[in-house]
Amino acid sequence: MKTLVRISAAAVVALGLSGAHAGAGEPLEIGAVTPLSGKLSIYGEGFQKAMLVAVNKINAAGGVAGKKIRILFEDNQSTSQGSVSAIQKLINVSKVPVIFGPAASTNFLAVCPIAQTAGVVLVAAESAAAKISDCGSYVYRVFPSDALQGKGVSKLVNDLGVRKVALTYVNNDWGVGLADTFKREFIAAGGEIAGEFAHDEGKADYRAEVLRLKNYATTHVVNLTYVKEGATMLKQAKQAGFAPKWVMGSATRSPKFVELAGGAAEGVVGTFPKVAKDAAAFKAYAKAWAQAHGDAKLPIFGGYNYDMVMVVAKAIGNASAYTADAVRAALADAGKAYDGATGNKAFDANGDIVNATYGAWIVKDGKIADFKP
Repeated sequence: MKTLVRISAAAVVALGLSGAHAGAGEPLEIGAVTPLSGKLSIYGEGFQKAMLVAVNKINAAGGVAGKKIRILFEDNQSTSQGSVSAIQKLINVSKVPVIFGPAASTNFLAVCPIAQTAGVVLVAAESAAAKISDCGSYVYRVFPSDALQGKGVSKLVNDLGVRKVALTYVNNDWGVGLADTFKREFIAAGGEIAGEFAHDEGKADYRAEVLRLKNYATTHVVNLTYVKEGATMLKQAKQAGFAPKWVMGSATRSPKFVELAGGAAEGVVGTFPKVAKDAAAFKAYAKAWAQAHGDAKLPIFGGYNYDMVMVVAKAIGNASAYTADAVRAALADAGKAYDGATGNKAFDANGDIVNATYGAWIVKDGKIADFKP
């Protein structure tokens, strides 16, 4: 059963938003398709909290030209079918002109044609599949495309001095797209893939996959997967006496991954969209998070969800009216003018962000740290 949550709140910091929305009255409502249950709920709770931190700041500063904003959360149960049901409810019942789309590229790709056909603005905070670039003119994302992350993984492996790897990746649009980009870049640079295969999401037993990787007899394995899947695979590999050097992507750069994998995570390296943590915008996000959640660690991709709300609010404030077409027309300038916790959010013609660089991370002494090969 889907959960509808209507929340507005208060906190700090002005945005200087303006536009044709002055005066009191009902809050401006934005929809959100969010994994609050199911296999992706391990991420979804953090996404929701980060979005609400942004809402709190905006509303405490007076809202968008005098009106508060409110997010209507619909639980997609971490599935494509659930995502479709959730977005249809938000469009047809709640009638919101702007929706924050679901996590996981497969789920997002299931709903982007619906938003495009309905003429509703759809924005992603963590869906990276390259195919999202073709979703249409109402679709945007504040997270870099796999076209960039695949290059980052290839560069990391090359910087490690490794010329031959085994490759496995989660069998969905995100995993397949990221693996394809990695392979193309790595092979073009002179690298060799000893063997590869896709693995299924949500399994409790990956021993067969571990044996298959072991048989490729490489020193390094590139494993492009999620938190639970990656942690399970690494633990079972360690139990089997298989100890390659693991190279992973941004989706496993999470304290939860380290917690679940335990000692098997030690020494894992991976890539992630680099964020300037010493920048004022990131510090402002971290401060707002701490005010709301104390010592709780910043959630994986939380900054992107926070920035998504902030840049959309800026566009709403600058729009001539709170309609999908007016907000869409304002997003380009809003993105260029917004330097957030995760960087500038200028959009290209496909709704993808223009500015993104990739760094590397490592699990060292049980903690995630920046890494320089």
